[in-house]
Amino acid sequence: MGFAARVEPEPVEKTTAATAAQRSASLPPRAVSVLSPAARLPLGLKLLVGMQQGSTIVTGGLVTAALVIYSWTVYLDKAIARSVDRLEALQVSTQQVTTANEILKHSMAQQAEKSATGLEPLEPNRAVFVTPAPARTSQPGYGLPEAKNAPALRPLGY
Repeated sequence: MGFAARVEPEPVEKTTAATAAQRSASLPPRAVSVLSPAARLPLGLKLLVGMQQGSTIVTGGLVTAALVIYSWTVYLDKAIARSVDRLEALQVSTQQVTTANEILKHSMAQQAEKSATGLEPLEPNRAVFVTPAPARTSQPGYGLPEAKNAPALRPLGY
C-alpha cells in the first residue's frame, strides 16, 4: 500500500482536441522520478500500517470467537431447555405411575378387608418357618465349560 503526494489539479478549461495537442506540444517534458521501494514510507508510518493490519486480524479473530461463543451459548440454552422439558415430563409420568400404584394398593387393601375374599389377618403364632436347604456343591458337567476346553473368544471380523 503506497502513499503518493497530493497534487493540486489544474483548472480545467473547455478545450478541443486541437488545443490540447497544442498545449502538450508547447510544454517541456517533465522528468518522472521513481522512488525506491525502501524509501517510499518512513519507518514510523510502516510501523503504524503494520499495527493496523495486526489489529485488523486480531479484531477479525475476536469477532469470530464472539460469534462462536454466542452460538454455543444459544445451542446450550436450547439443549438445556429441551432437557428440562423432558425432565418435567418424566416427573409427571413418575407421579402418575406412583399415584396409580397407590390406588391399586388401596383397592387391594379394601378387597382384603372384606370377609368374602377368604383372606385372614396375619397372626404371628401361625407363621410357618422353613429351614434352609444344605448348600450344594457344583457338579462338573453342568456349569460353564472349563477354560482349557473352551475355544478362545475373539471377534469374527470388522
